[in-house]
Amino acid sequence: MNNNPVISIIVPVYNVEKYLSQCLDSILEQTFTDFEVLLIDDGSLDRSGDICDKYVEKDGRIRTYHQQNAGVSSARNVGLYYAKGTYITFIDSDDYVTPDYLKNLSDMLPIDSSSQGMVVGGFSKLLPDGSTQIVHVPELNIFPSDYYRVLTELLEQNIKYTCSKLYDNRLIQKWNIQFIPSISCFEDMFFMLDYLLYSKFLFIRDNSDYIYRVGYSLNSLSTYSSDFRSEYAAFVNYLDRVYFYKKKYALNQRELNKVWRSLTAFFHRVILAIYKVENRYTRKDRLCFLRELLSSNKKWIKNYFSPQYKVDIIGKFLLSYVGVTAFDGWMRFLLYMKFKRMFGSE
Repeated sequence: MNNNPVISIIVPVYNVEKYLSQCLDSILEQTFTDFEVLLIDDGSLDRSGDICDKYVEKDGRIRTYHQQNAGVSSARNVGLYYAKGTYITFIDSDDYVTPDYLKNLSDMLPIDSSSQGMVVGGFSKLLPDGSTQIVHVPELNIFPSDYYRVLTELLEQNIKYTCSKLYDNRLIQKWNIQFIPSISCFEDMFFMLDYLLYSKFLFIRDNSDYIYRVGYSLNSLSTYSSDFRSEYAAFVNYLDRVYFYKKKYALNQRELNKVWRSLTAFFHRVILAIYKVENRYTRKDRLCFLRELLSSNKKWIKNYFSPQYKVDIIGKFLLSYVGVTAFDGWMRFLLYMKFKRMFGSE
């Protein structure tokens, strides 16, 4: 066992017995070999934990940690705690990588190893029919003075995910950067935004060595929740980071307007969570949630909420100028009369 590997690969595991061997075999086939693998079994109910233990016997670079189910963010944090590598990459256990995944990421690092930052690659989607689709990313070298572009442009260009990234573990340990266990959506994006506050560079290359399996999620079978509290927590956390980036990078009004509008997707998810059929909130609950949203975000809703659909434009008017009771009636009308596919079905 190498106590000082160059790269630590953190793999959260939860009920993936069907895909786990493919994932781990792809890691062991890497052309870059100076790595360790940390398998975090998040209380799997199938054979995933046993498969992890068998791979420990197979290769001395692999370690397994078993814990009670606590969610993918908690599992990744356990990996960060035990990681010994200079650099960190995350691979989800239902995905897999090409043999040059680690090599191509490490080749992107600057020659001066004292410079601490992040490198990002593209990825490919493995679709349910077995075909693959390359997801392209822009090739850029970005430094702290331009990090505002992450908020204004790059989050919309496929770099917000955990996959296909190499983080510097020295920064993570020094600043105690972690995933937020209480958030079950966009947790990978928040981790990246927190990390970039201390990063000296962001290098992006358009390769596709990471294969992301569409239609399966570690969160979907674990502690993932799409209720109001979870979605609103994501919205508030993103808003907090916008204010922090605004202050740190002195965003001008034009740049800031772009960032405010980028909150629309988060806000839309919060609204939909209130009316998702499976959440079954009472009218009293819904009105309480809407008042909470409105009391803290009325100015943003009026000035920057940019809904895509005409029905949402009407909803914005009702929420901003008429009141939560009228908005609730409108949303219930849409749910039952026309747009059940937007909210799920009973």
